[in-house]
Amino acid sequence: MPMTSLERVKTAINHKEPDIVPVGPYMGNHGAQAANVSLKDYYTNGRVMADAQYKAWELYGQDIVVPQSDGYYIAEGFGAVTEYRIDSTPTVKKHAINNLFEVCKLKVPDPSKDGRMPVYLEAIQLLSQKLKCDVCVRATGTGPFSLASHLIGIDNFLNAILDAEYGGDSDTEKAIHDLLHLATQATASFALAALEAGANIVQAGDSLASLDMISPSIYEKYAFPYEKAFFDEIRPYKEKKDAAALLHICGNTTKIINLLAQTGADILEVDYKVDLAYCKRQIGDRICLMGNLNPAGNLLSGKPEDVAKEAVQCIQKAGKNGGFILGSGCEVAIHTPVENLKAMIKVAGEHKYPLS
Repeated sequence: MPMTSLERVKTAINHKEPDIVPVGPYMGNHGAQAANVSLKDYYTNGRVMADAQYKAWELYGQDIVVPQSDGYYIAEGFGAVTEYRIDSTPTVKKHAINNLFEVCKLKVPDPSKDGRMPVYLEAIQLLSQKLKCDVCVRATGTGPFSLASHLIGIDNFLNAILDAEYGGDSDTEKAIHDLLHLATQATASFALAALEAGANIVQAGDSLASLDMISPSIYEKYAFPYEKAFFDEIRPYKEKKDAAALLHICGNTTKIINLLAQTGADILEVDYKVDLAYCKRQIGDRICLMGNLNPAGNLLSGKPEDVAKEAVQCIQKAGKNGGFILGSGCEVAIHTPVENLKAMIKVAGEHKYPLS
């Protein structure tokens, strides 16, 4: 008998060979497009989000669904003020704090009632119920480094790190770590709530920790310890729920790939700038790899045959012996053509294990 989607994904996470290559492009906001609902309705209403993702799954039949939109739903719980528009994701109008030394004013929000966390939790719960444990439900999840920047502003946050590192400002450095500790607590709190709601995968999506933005040494000092703390904190609850944890960092993370495998994540979603074959050689025995079609390349602008070719290349690079999920390197663009995503998912279904 064929495996269910959830069985297929779990088998890959456990570094074994499923029946076919599992596939899960990161289709968050694209779900709103596929279901023909406005983005604002999608990211402010858990039922609309769940219905949209369910309709997208009916259209595509992928192994993983992900009720996801933007990264500000936790920051709002801290007091950040955002502006909603009908056909765009939220923008920040006011950060939770004006400077680092106000961090003492912040308290970890309650996922059940603060910000838009309840929207995502409702969507997870509804999808889990509708899909009846046959399809893998992946929760959204902002990483600690990124969340910290949302609370004070990206420019302010990165400039503070520069002051601490190159200006020798020890008070600033302490405040940065205090903020990162708080952000880690908040991300873990949301992940635990997502597990209770029925998520099969929870994540730290730490886009700002990209080496396109910071150096390897800054990553090692200010991002890695808090990502590891996040995964350590949720591990007992994750194991109790027979769930998994995922790490995603945008951009070219080749220079820190071994550190990423040490965070405690079960899955590393690799962006398109990183060579999957290199990852497979270096860390493929330690962590399940996921990726890594370019979402702004063939998926968005190419033809189905271009997408299929790229998908085959990804499988050839990292699919052998299992421990691999075919995915997009980052979030699928909203207006990605339906036929292109279908081509990607079709390729996965055509690759049966053992791979030749």
